[in-house]
Amino acid sequence: MQRTVEQRHAPKRRTSARRHPPAKVFGFTARQRPFIIVLAANWIFSIAFFLGMKLVWHWQPEDWGIADRIALVLKDAVFALLPGVIGICIVAAQRLNPSMFVGQMPKPNSAVDINNRFILNTFEQFTAYFVANAGLAMYCPPEEARSLPLLTMLFVMGRILFWIGYHRNPYLRAFGFGITFYPTVAAFAWLMLIMIFGIRIPL
Repeated sequence: MQRTVEQRHAPKRRTSARRHPPAKVFGFTARQRPFIIVLAANWIFSIAFFLGMKLVWHWQPEDWGIADRIALVLKDAVFALLPGVIGICIVAAQRLNPSMFVGQMPKPNSAVDINNRFILNTFEQFTAYFVANAGLAMYCPPEEARSLPLLTMLFVMGRILFWIGYHRNPYLRAFGFGITFYPTVAAFAWLMLIMIFGIRIPL
């Protein structure tokens, strides 16, 4: 079928190239800003909690030998793993509900699926936390030994908030994840400074 003169000579529409969202603040787009805000909130909350507790809680062990350090690390580890152990108990009970499973697999995003992910993430985070806590026990003098329980408090608090947030909305788990993970990162940074460079920052 032959086209009309108007159709043959009609100007072609220009399709504009797809643009990415404009980067306005330090190279971060509007979509990335909430994550940056949560990241900053994680560090601010963790530092404020750590320093605030050190002002009001002045515990110091009477003895600080090797056995005392190991004992404190193990006691902290028991409390740190408590949310994960509770999660395992809950999942064990949920396995009795067949409506949450498709065959042998949990339904995606069901309560048991979220709890399974929480347990896995908790044990992954615990590995890094435990090594960091043990490293702090090696290098902390007795007057700074309360840093170990404070790190444990942040870990447990983060796990609880991560768990609650995950069940309400997957995006809400970010804050709990941050106050679990970033204090551990700070502990590793402190250990690297003292082990590699000999720089010791008071805790």
